[in-house]
Amino acid sequence: MKSNKSSIKKAFIIIFIVQIILVIVSGGLNRTLEIGFEQGKFVIRHQETPYDLQDEITWAFQPDEYFEKSEDVAHIYGSERLYSFFAKIFGKASAINTFRLLRMILFIDLILIIIAYLVNKRVSKKPSKSQILFEQFYQFFEDFVADMLGKKYLHFTPYILTLFIFIFLCNITGMIPIPGFFAPTQNLNVPLGLGIMAVSLVHYMGIKKKGILKYLQGYAEPIAPLAPLNVVGEISKAVSISFRLFGNILGGSIIILVVSSLVKFVILPIGLELFFGLFVGTLQAFVFTMLALTYISVEIVE
Repeated sequence: MKSNKSSIKKAFIIIFIVQIILVIVSGGLNRTLEIGFEQGKFVIRHQETPYDLQDEITWAFQPDEYFEKSEDVAHIYGSERLYSFFAKIFGKASAINTFRLLRMILFIDLILIIIAYLVNKRVSKKPSKSQILFEQFYQFFEDFVADMLGKKYLHFTPYILTLFIFIFLCNITGMIPIPGFFAPTQNLNVPLGLGIMAVSLVHYMGIKKKGILKYLQGYAEPIAPLAPLNVVGEISKAVSISFRLFGNILGGSIIILVVSSLVKFVILPIGLELFFGLFVGTLQAFVFTMLALTYISVEIVE
């Protein structure tokens, strides 16, 4: 056991030293290694490239604005045709950002489909270890639904579980070290869409359970003049649940980029990714899911 710990410690020290050397050799963040061909000759050179943190933040979170202000030609993976297609539909102010967002959503949806397929395919009367794990995971959320809504509404469990898994995957995809990958929940459209969907479901269930007249009368409680405030209060549910998720994920991503730049991307960014990506991402997914469940409970449980 001690030998394993010492080996890990030595490996950590070696990686740290190598990263420090790379930062010193590369002149901090102001030089990059270029390998390629120029005028028919193979070249390897240490090219000086100015590093601007503000430009990096703009490029990471507002790529369309970055290209608008810079002299670089806007494109999507070198394809002018693909960029023109998205620019015509969504406008030049959001063409690249929209493409990146739709690509990430599609990627996460495919992961969900694959998970659902594999889980359904391997279900058996004699459960495997993976099946037991998923059953316990499902049971965990089913217990929450039973406690807050009652056993009569256990059919809400698949929705609550899917909502958690989707948000969790959205939050942690920013940890994947692939250029262009980011957490979709750092784009306001995704949290706001999820918030509107959750609150819309709440009101649908309220109308279904109480009837339209009794449902509308609820806005006039305790007195009729307060109806406009009650309407604003219901709208604020979608806003608050959405902006809470959006603010935490976007704020974490910005902190990771800024602090990583200050420490020359040495070691510390790994810890930041684990904290903001995994811990905060999981926590915010759970908070969003529980708030949605709470809103449903308030509306339909007598």
